[in-house]
Amino acid sequence: MQETQINKPVLLIGLTILFVIVLAHFLNGVTIFGYTVKPVDLFMDIKPDSLINYNSSNEQNNNNKCSSFLKELNLNKSSLTSSVSLDLLKKAFSDKRDNLDDNPGLAEEWTSPKFYNVPITGNLDQMKFFFNALKNSKNEKIRVAHYGDSGVEGDAITANIRQDLQQEFGGTGVGYLSITSQDITFRTTTKMSFSDNWQTISVLTGNPQDIPLGISGFVCIPQYGSWVKYATTDWMPYLKSFEEAKIFYSNAKSSSIKYSFNGSGDQTANLKPGNNVKELTLKPKGGSANSIKITATMADQAYFYGVSLESGNGVYVDNFPWRGNTGLGFQNIAESSLRQFGKLMNYKLIILSFGANETSFGSSENTWYANQMVKVINNLKKAFPQTSILIIGVGDRSIKRGMRFVTDPAIPQLLKVQQGIAARTGVAFWSLFDAMGGYNSMESWVHANPPLALMDYTHPSYQGAAKIGNMIARALIDAYNKFK
Repeated sequence: MQETQINKPVLLIGLTILFVIVLAHFLNGVTIFGYTVKPVDLFMDIKPDSLINYNSSNEQNNNNKCSSFLKELNLNKSSLTSSVSLDLLKKAFSDKRDNLDDNPGLAEEWTSPKFYNVPITGNLDQMKFFFNALKNSKNEKIRVAHYGDSGVEGDAITANIRQDLQQEFGGTGVGYLSITSQDITFRTTTKMSFSDNWQTISVLTGNPQDIPLGISGFVCIPQYGSWVKYATTDWMPYLKSFEEAKIFYSNAKSSSIKYSFNGSGDQTANLKPGNNVKELTLKPKGGSANSIKITATMADQAYFYGVSLESGNGVYVDNFPWRGNTGLGFQNIAESSLRQFGKLMNYKLIILSFGANETSFGSSENTWYANQMVKVINNLKKAFPQTSILIIGVGDRSIKRGMRFVTDPAIPQLLKVQQGIAARTGVAFWSLFDAMGGYNSMESWVHANPPLALMDYTHPSYQGAAKIGNMIARALIDAYNKFK
């Protein structure tokens, strides 16, 4: 009797192992009561990464089905939004607390992040437009446009690129800001507020009236009394004040707007009618200001694109976040609009930080995506013939395999695709993936002290964004020093 009792646990364990083996090898892909059995690897946690079969046949099958479905509906993937929650993004840039305070010994269990000075590669000769302009930054304004998906929201990555370049080459001010924005609650470089009666159209929305979009991919149309206010912060030394505010607009009615600096009395300024993009420069009395409020005086007064806060010559890095976008949103901005902004704003470098959202569609979509991005970049080169272009290769992102977090196999695949896009278009390339530490580096970023990435194993934290911005700026400055 006693021996029988002892054998029961052994028998139970044996039956469990047998059941798992049956699930893993004989019922893989079978649907039971609406649930499709997935492969089970009993040795996942002890296998070397090189032996792990990341892409099962079922996963690839689903990717192919997704690809066919998208093509059948002729969907533009640039309009699909990210599934990342706003609360998580807010946490990335506003919650600076150390998540490991309650467990100080936990950090010792994880490998500290390793950072690498990765050089800019690709066609370095195409960077000459930017590098030659930097030589004259004391005498003119040199602008950089930094486009990206949710990873660049909040201006955190861009702000650190901006600070390092302004410290090196001069310039004061945050640069271009849209009229409305999704990230105002966690944007640290500028306090921004606006009325809720603007009509906002962008690369992230539909545009049935074919309203011309601006350089940021946005355009805003006011009702009577629509307003927007910008105020500086002391978050960085180069952002505390500005000496002029430039308003960009088009299709204005013969009218005037109201504006006020530092909460003083309202003043008026006339808008010029005409279809082309125009620039209205406002300057505060006394030389500088730390806030400006702009108010529309009639409905449909103009197409308002944004405001740039500036002070003198130097470098200005404009932050253009397109949440959930793959970079194909440029297809919705007319070349004529890009050219008009180019004449007004003297862009010498365009940085493209996209890719993370593309991996959500599976590797079977990469060829189509590559071809579309080649068209996008070639069109940018036509619109900005004297402007350098730098592609930022996607950073590491983890998926859970067993009890471990490892590099999503779609990431290195996309990285190769992005390198190919840079080669086909003759532009420069920089690998964030390699600068972060390469394979499986995201885990060390998440568990760093303080954390450099969020627990979604995808987005950088406030500190991680700063590190990424510093690494990009360092790569640009190092390449410039070699060029000159």
